[in-house]
Amino acid sequence: MTRTLAFLTDYGLGTEHVGALHAVAATIAPGSPRIDLAHDVPPGDVRWGAVLLERLVRLLPPASVAVAVVDPGVGTERRAVALALERGTVVVGPDNGLLGLAADRLGATRAVAVTSPAHMRWPVSATFHGRDVFAPAAAHLAAGEPLGALGADVAVASIVRPALPAPSVGPGTLEALVAGTDRFGNLALWAGPEHLAAAGLVAGDPIRVASAGGGRARATVGRTFADVPRGAVLVYMDAHGLVAVALNGGDARERVRAAAGEVVALTRQE
Repeated sequence: MTRTLAFLTDYGLGTEHVGALHAVAATIAPGSPRIDLAHDVPPGDVRWGAVLLERLVRLLPPASVAVAVVDPGVGTERRAVALALERGTVVVGPDNGLLGLAADRLGATRAVAVTSPAHMRWPVSATFHGRDVFAPAAAHLAAGEPLGALGADVAVASIVRPALPAPSVGPGTLEALVAGTDRFGNLALWAGPEHLAAAGLVAGDPIRVASAGGGRARATVGRTFADVPRGAVLVYMDAHGLVAVALNGGDARERVRAAAGEVVALTRQE
């Protein structure tokens, strides 16, 4: 039985690098359906890649195999790993934090180091492990190879986790990391509905949004973009359960002058 193959990278959709992954996978597992989850992860942004991987892998058919490549340390001593999840999915990629959120939230049951020469493409490039290590390993799994054929088991607890510090909450205030942004310029904060509730911030509250870069904006807590006029800033829960900041009809990233990896403060205005 063949398994669905899925790909998430920072290569950029339509590039030769994405094409190479598909070509290698099709050669090894020609009968496997292939899905491009995302290729627009900002270059080298392991943290946002980890967030996207966790939220997208949970949408795949349970027996799928996902290739994840956001790998600024390619060619170094960081491990190549394959991670089995409770839902039956396997994720293959660099052990640099990219797989850590999926391990925690989707229930990792087993991990192996990808070391088997028979499951790589030779010669292995020092700078393109996506093509020569991760895609071949995943394709062999999709074609029916057992997980243990890729290499020896490693402790699930040893899988590197991404740097995602917990938000800071106080009465009427929430400070949280900008985990990433989408193509519309919406800011996804590393905080959930429980943090918004703990801060006592509810729909209709007037909010001041302040970034570490000195940006300031007035906003309103709401449920959907239509809750504020066009050109106004909205604080809301996004489709993936993260607190987010959006500019209705515009780019909140520019309005608030905030970037991924910075802290944004939301404060209720009396």
